[in-house]
Amino acid sequence: MVIGSESETVEFKLTTGERNEAVESIAAILNKHCRGTVYFGVDDSGYVKGQQISDSTKKDISRVISDSIEPRITPTIEVITVEQRTIIKVSFSGHNRPYAVNGKYLIRTGTENRRMSPDELKRLIKNDDYSSKWEEYLTDYTSEDLDDDALKDFFQSAKSCGRLSMNEYNKEKLITTIDIVHDGHINNGGYALFGKNAKIGLKLASYATDNKITITDLKLLEGNIYNLVNDAIAYILNHINWRSEIGTRKRKEIPEIPEEAIREIVVNAFAHADYETVPEIEIGIHPGKIEIYNPGPFPDDLTPIDFISRNLPSYKRNRLILDVLFRSKDVEKSGTGFQRVNDFCKRQNVTWNYRKEANGFFFEFIRTNVRINVQINTELTDAEQVIFNLLQNNEGISKAEMAIRIGKSEKTVQRIISSLMKKHVIERTGSNKSGSWKIKI
Repeated sequence: MVIGSESETVEFKLTTGERNEAVESIAAILNKHCRGTVYFGVDDSGYVKGQQISDSTKKDISRVISDSIEPRITPTIEVITVEQRTIIKVSFSGHNRPYAVNGKYLIRTGTENRRMSPDELKRLIKNDDYSSKWEEYLTDYTSEDLDDDALKDFFQSAKSCGRLSMNEYNKEKLITTIDIVHDGHINNGGYALFGKNAKIGLKLASYATDNKITITDLKLLEGNIYNLVNDAIAYILNHINWRSEIGTRKRKEIPEIPEEAIREIVVNAFAHADYETVPEIEIGIHPGKIEIYNPGPFPDDLTPIDFISRNLPSYKRNRLILDVLFRSKDVEKSGTGFQRVNDFCKRQNVTWNYRKEANGFFFEFIRTNVRINVQINTELTDAEQVIFNLLQNNEGISKAEMAIRIGKSEKTVQRIISSLMKKHVIERTGSNKSGSWKIKI
């Protein structure tokens, strides 16, 4: 009988004589996925051969795991019978990464274990400080408690973009493939993504001014992440301005803010939220900006500009949720989100802003249809308006950061700034080294 195939979380060993190799797999799997299973008595193809087991066999396996892996883990070691053949199943989990096996740091890649590079080890330590373990804990829910329509829609999206290798929809196989079920129970991340009665919160609001004083429209929704992402994007697209562009054959409707950039930031908010605190994602439509609130702190000492200019890897708070959204092409390559948003915005001369707070992160799209005349009879070029919006919404912003935002050189930014100063729209305050530009009101 074949019981399955090896994967990034499953390892087969023919006998317990391979226990030293098995503990290397355990450490490598823990460093990648925080949990996994090793079987003794099964060959590489998944065929059950059986294993002779004495009174001391389980103790020997437990001892070698305890002596070889640091920090220590407590595995579950079971003797099970498959078609009258006895095998050993070792289940393990741990969240105190990185794990070393006999002083070596390994990581799982496919069905192989390889040494981690110094940079990979540093990133693992840093990312694990930022990542959440909440999504991996099992709930009392089963597959019957999942939203079938959302799962089917996800299946079609993931299959059509080539990120899911299943020919036909099979609910049980799908939820196993995307790693949201274990021992018949759905984990927190899976239920948040697809639960029928998930309680993820979404606040959709429109305001009369750029301050949150007068609300003109308010919707409070609860549901699963997969459906709420679509609700949030639809709300924004229905509350912004569109213009028509006549092509050679048909008219094209273009939103004032790139739809791809909106989707990236909305999905980012859901993917990186801190779900241990029962959060509420917020969308705010203002006359001069679209504001998206992510209830999860941004990585310490970093800003979106760092991810754009330094090509940093993604800091994954919710690895499972992010992986599922990647499969349906709701997010792209880890770490490139802000780069892509910046590129989309540059193409349409849309400026953006961000604000870090202790318990969350705000991202703002500055609405391009709002052109502020700061002085009577003052006309600004498109380039001047972009720089003006940046200065207005980003106090103390540097020329270097403005250049990154608009995709131009610092010399070009300086020429635009000089033009704005000649038009008496902005002024320089403080010294050349530590001063800043201010809007003249």
